[in-house]
Amino acid sequence: LHLLCTVGPLGSLLCITAEGAVELLEPQIPGDNKYVAGGVLAPSGCIYFAPYDAGRVLCINAEGNVELLEPEMPGARKYLAGGVLAPNGCIYFAPLCAGRVLCITVEGNVELLEPELLEPEMPGASKYVADGVLAPNG
Repeated sequence: LHLLCTVGPLGSLLCITAEGAVELLEPQIPGDNKYVAGGVLAPSGCIYFAPYDAGRVLCINAEGNVELLEPEMPGARKYLAGGVLAPNGCIYFAPLCAGRVLCITVEGNVELLEPELLEPEMPGASKYVADGVLAPNG
């Protein structure tokens, strides 16, 4: 059992083991405000973080290895709200300033779902700031 915290100003992911040891996981990720929302644990054992100012989705597998997933997503303040694990095994993140809903598939692939949520349907930034919730109908 480990407690994983998101990437801080030092650029490394903070991991606290069940024994209370503190570790910084590699690779270092430069920049500020890279991942702001909490991660979501997938059925595969991977934990996924949606990018805020970072360029890619962050994945930590069950062995503690860190991977940055394609595609590269330009822009800032992309995703702030926590993701939702759906019954189909996919994880969904609602956009803050990004143009599309972010989906992590069961296979661990990153998809940006249609439609584009910018002009004219939803103009402006800061679309969704609260965490998502799974509806009773799944």
